[in-house]
Amino acid sequence: MEPAIVDMVEFYLPVLVTAGDFAREIQPRISGPAEKQGQNPWVQAITDADHSVQTFVEVATLARFPSAGFFGEEQDQSRNARYFPAKAETMVWLDPINGTFLYKNQRPGWDIILSITHRGQLQAAISYMPVRERFYLAVRGHGAYTGDRHSRQLGSLAPLSTATGSSVCLTYQAPEALARLKQQWSAFDIVNDYDPQRGFDNLNDLFTGRLGAYASGSADLLDWGAMAFIVTQAGGTATRLDGRPFDGFDDFHPGHTDMLVAATPELHAALLDTLRK
Repeated sequence: MEPAIVDMVEFYLPVLVTAGDFAREIQPRISGPAEKQGQNPWVQAITDADHSVQTFVEVATLARFPSAGFFGEEQDQSRNARYFPAKAETMVWLDPINGTFLYKNQRPGWDIILSITHRGQLQAAISYMPVRERFYLAVRGHGAYTGDRHSRQLGSLAPLSTATGSSVCLTYQAPEALARLKQQWSAFDIVNDYDPQRGFDNLNDLFTGRLGAYASGSADLLDWGAMAFIVTQAGGTATRLDGRPFDGFDDFHPGHTDMLVAATPELHAALLDTLRK
């Protein structure tokens, strides 16, 4: 019998808190030039926390949901991948430290992102920010929620909505889109224009009002795609960069795609109009 999605979500809430506590504890002591292959420092960054958090969630999943499949961002280095079923209708996906570049540089804006699919369709996505001690999550058919580190059930969480008012658009690997957006919006590239003084580092700022949208020419579904799911469930809009429907929620897999995600349909329409010009 396949596990119920809500039961899985509620199981992982305290698991992610414990994982986050561990990562926060060792963050000040993270050192060394550990890097992996990638086209920029954000992709290349990796630390002991990435491997340890993934291992911890793998072990918890094998103990509680042995019939579920599992894929983590550090899959190639996993010692547990072989113990999960090769084919599973229900899959757990994990970005153990989303924003390892920030984590490694002692910034607070990193999070842990866990998603759950059934037959390839995204059913739930959870972002836990250990420094904020805050959950942002969504469950298909139930809506979007937020809560603190003590949250254990959907019923104890508050409804989550995107915040309006920001004209800031963050981009990644989309130079042509960035050039057009800069003509009308406060747009910057997360890698080339990185500035700690901006005061925000995470896509969850679509819920705080400090970020209005994000766009990418090649974003990973494991993190940016999962966040897009939470945003749309909270009132936002997600499409491809050219306005075509975004199909990542119904075909969730390891891979990259282009996307335009905004806090409101109105802002999304305005950004899309700028891109089309």
